[in-house]
Amino acid sequence: MRSKIAIILAVLGLLVLGTGIGQRTIWLPPATVTAAAPAELAAAPLTVIGPDLLKTRDGKFTMTIKSDGPMQLAVAREDDIIGWIGDAAYTRIGAAAEDFSQLTATSTAGEATVPNPAGSDMWVSEEKATGELSYTWQAPGHGDWALLLSVDGKAAAPTDISVTVDNEAGTPWAVPLMIIGSALLALAALLFLLSPNKPKGAQTAAVGRRAAGRVPTDPATGALEVDKIVAAREAAKKSAADSAPATIAEARKAASSDAKASEGAGQDAADDSGSDAKSGSESTSGGAGSARPAMPSDATSALPAVLLNKPSTTSEPGVDSAAANVARDQEQDDQGEKNNKQDPQEKQENNDVSTAAAALPADEDSAADSDSNSESGSDSGSDAGGTAGKDHDEDLNSGGSDKKQGPRKPRTRNKRGVKGGLFGEKAGGGKSSGDTTGQDKSEFSASESLRGPVKKTMKATRWGAALAAVLVAGSLSPAVAADPTAPEPSTSVTPEATATPSTPGFPGLLDAQVQRIATAVAAVVTAGDNAKDSKELESRVGGMALEARAANYKIRAKVSAQAAMEPVNAAPLLAKVVTTTNTWPRSAMMVTKGENNALPQLLTLVQASPRENYKMIQATPLLPGQTFPKVDKEGTEEVALDFAEGLKMSPADAIAALSDRLTKSDSKFKDSFNDSVYIQSVLDTQSTIVENAKDATHVFSHKASSDAAVSLRTADGGVMVVVGYTFAINGTSKENATLTVGDDAAVFTGGKETTKGYTLNYAEPVVMYIPPADGDGKITILSATRNLVGGSFTQ
Repeated sequence: MRSKIAIILAVLGLLVLGTGIGQRTIWLPPATVTAAAPAELAAAPLTVIGPDLLKTRDGKFTMTIKSDGPMQLAVAREDDIIGWIGDAAYTRIGAAAEDFSQLTATSTAGEATVPNPAGSDMWVSEEKATGELSYTWQAPGHGDWALLLSVDGKAAAPTDISVTVDNEAGTPWAVPLMIIGSALLALAALLFLLSPNKPKGAQTAAVGRRAAGRVPTDPATGALEVDKIVAAREAAKKSAADSAPATIAEARKAASSDAKASEGAGQDAADDSGSDAKSGSESTSGGAGSARPAMPSDATSALPAVLLNKPSTTSEPGVDSAAANVARDQEQDDQGEKNNKQDPQEKQENNDVSTAAAALPADEDSAADSDSNSESGSDSGSDAGGTAGKDHDEDLNSGGSDKKQGPRKPRTRNKRGVKGGLFGEKAGGGKSSGDTTGQDKSEFSASESLRGPVKKTMKATRWGAALAAVLVAGSLSPAVAADPTAPEPSTSVTPEATATPSTPGFPGLLDAQVQRIATAVAAVVTAGDNAKDSKELESRVGGMALEARAANYKIRAKVSAQAAMEPVNAAPLLAKVVTTTNTWPRSAMMVTKGENNALPQLLTLVQASPRENYKMIQATPLLPGQTFPKVDKEGTEEVALDFAEGLKMSPADAIAALSDRLTKSDSKFKDSFNDSVYIQSVLDTQSTIVENAKDATHVFSHKASSDAAVSLRTADGGVMVVVGYTFAINGTSKENATLTVGDDAAVFTGGKETTKGYTLNYAEPVVMYIPPADGDGKITILSATRNLVGGSFTQ
């Protein structure tokens, strides 16, 4: 039964293990899946790949973009891209469908052409390709990012876009199935190991003449002559009933007669056959096997013999000997099946005892047999009793003669489990009536001496087979490859960012963008300074910075002694301030100091609209002794000019107060400002002009350009205000006195002398710091300068 279960488990284990392996091999889903944009889309100069697609699988995908010609890709925040597009037509590619079969796409009508998007300051990075571009996405920072595809702003942007991701349709049952299959195979191997050995009766059942009754009549089907077997059994039962004596007394008489007859026949046989008399147990039906054991002499002698369950050993004439053999074989088979149902522990004890007896030397067989018989008690079979009785008779008959005896045959307990007589006959009482095949018993007993080593070899073989099955089953499980990971984001693109910025939104510019813009501005300014051409500055310089440099170029063209303005450098970048606003105009500030700068330069830049680049509107030196305020590195907010909450005063009020403070030495706002070298310089200049011009009256003014002012929040709650003033000096002659201006001013006035009057204008950019209201600080002038930008004579 165990073997059948083991076979079933082995088959199931192979099926389950094969299923698990198949899920990781032949049935394994594709490693990747691809979704593409619809083929039929309206032509547009721009294509936007939105953040919903870029967030697919946390950005772990590969994008393939195909085009018939050159193309360019830009990375920027979604708001920046949408702002740059404006009213232009574009195609938007969104996230994939749930089954990842296709990308969503929508078309928006608008302007058919746009300026070339390449080179915009809002793009964090750009890539160009021809024909096909394989792009791996890495978010540059926090926020919603998008991609902008274009050709040149006029040709249709590419829309043949596909995204490939790892297939999430995995095989979660593969490993459990392989484990379960391996376990079933191991259990099957264990059951094969623990399955009981085939009974010895079954192993020797077909040996010798007993096989005669088992010859199948039909070689094709192997069928037995069932009718003969049944008839033989009935005949044997009838013969036993007819020949059985009625009482014990009659049995004694018959035994006495048989004993006398057998003594004479046995003696004659001994004289004639020599050694055959010694091994009379090997005779078939007419030898010592017919001898009967001594009957008890107690009160049971009056009982009928049939109550003693003594099987008859005689054969009636006319009974087929082959049929009798078949009946005896069937009886042995029934007894073998009974033994197979024996308790495993009892069977193991019997095997151990028989194995030990077989391993003893020849001279110790008797002692081993004695111990074995004493332990087995009534379990000794009739065959064992018959064999022992015969050996005892041979010893008595031989006496002390010097007749050479054959080698003693190893003895073993009866494995068929047949009980002795009803009254527990002794082992030396002679052969049992059931033991009529001495030759078969000898062959069976002789094979017992090899049983121990063979059993150990079979155990070792079974353990090896079980171990091999487990190892083979385990080796069939493939290793699970690790999922592939995305490459580390480039630190040159993604700046260090705080997890919770103190200001809402995200920085409008990343570090890479700031450095790139500063480099571009410095290059343009350097080119303009070298060429003394203000048109060279227009792409990157505007406002008061452009006005001041254009005037300087004009003066230097006529006055060789005129000094050039302070150069602009991009590195080293000492500090930066960027805003988090998503509307325009936007502003930024940078502090740089090149080798040709006496003081650090504070550069103020403004982006007037999405399609324009940042332009430098102010370039002022950081005044001696001043420290640039700390600003949130994740970006700061712009503050309205009339915002006064938490401040000493609003930016607009501070601008007006400074204008009054610069104009009047006794200004009412004098105590609102810290002492400043610039304020003092302005007041001294104005005082000198008044003292030196006895024939003229002078009026000074500092008018702010509030519409171009920039207010940025600092980390401590204060505000930095960048504002440009126009410092005007109006001189009027007294009684037509002659007034003289300098060479630089003469470039604008057209002459150096006038009798009516003149007006000189200076560009005066200023950066001031307004402290928070909860402190005792005052407004501080951080950076300021002035440059002559124009003049005229009074007509």
